Amino acid sequence: MQTEYSQLAQVIRDTCRRGPVYYICNKGNWGDALIRQGSLRFFHDMGLHYYELALRKGRIYRLVERYLPLALRGSLIYGGGGSWCTLWDRSIKMMNIIASSYRQVIILPSTFEKRVDAPNLTFFSRDRFESMQVVPEANFCHDMAFYLERQTAGAGSGDGYFFRMDKEGSGKIPIPPENVDISSQGNHLTPTAPFFEAIDHYREIYTDRLHVAIAACLLKKELHFYPGVYFKNKAVYRSSMLGIYDNVHFHDL
Repeated sequence: MQTEYSQLAQVIRDTCRRGPVYYICNKGNWGDALIRQGSLRFFHDMGLHYYELALRKGRIYRLVERYLPLALRGSLIYGGGGSWCTLWDRSIKMMNIIASSYRQVIILPSTFEKRVDAPNLTFFSRDRFESMQVVPEANFCHDMAFYLERQTAGAGSGDGYFFRMDKEGSGKIPIPPENVDISSQGNHLTPTAPFFEAIDHYREIYTDRLHVAIAACLLKKELHFYPGVYFKNKAVYRSSMLGIYDNVHFHDL
């Protein structure tokens, strides 16, 4: 995976060399905190000097009003995620509002069911398949959560069920009574250590949550991964798990 991350680092250096550089993480659930932490570690390792702009709940327009004068003088790195789709479209709304205010905008690895067109956007897709059909000019890079690399893991015991209970679930999976939709229990700013600890408690993981699956990969768990309502999970599995991580089983429904 280091090759793809090195290529991403080079694009950031080339695109943002004039500075200043601003970063906005994709606001979301606890799984998005893994993306944010992976991104921040990546910036640190590449020696990037940047300012993180805080997203306040339900305040897209206030964010724009507060930071637009700064934006006019710099480049933006926008956090990766899944909010470029029919169900979740916050990133689309954000880019429609603010993209033209920056010299350059880099979209970190995301899943694309929809897109925004602007000449200053550089896209990174976290899959090599359906997203690349929507944004064929995108570069491929693995989800930024993978940059957290393999975590220190215990043996764990038993089966952990972490299926999503929101509208992105397929509706085809029988949900066991012991299920915990862990991603819904935090947000993009929640510390990630308890997330990994909850996954590490078990030996085998069953989930349709992408970042539960990524955490299970990083913890070397036996993973049973299921699709959600659209292509995201299988596309990332085929791009970043298959042939890279052992003991990962994707179950088509």
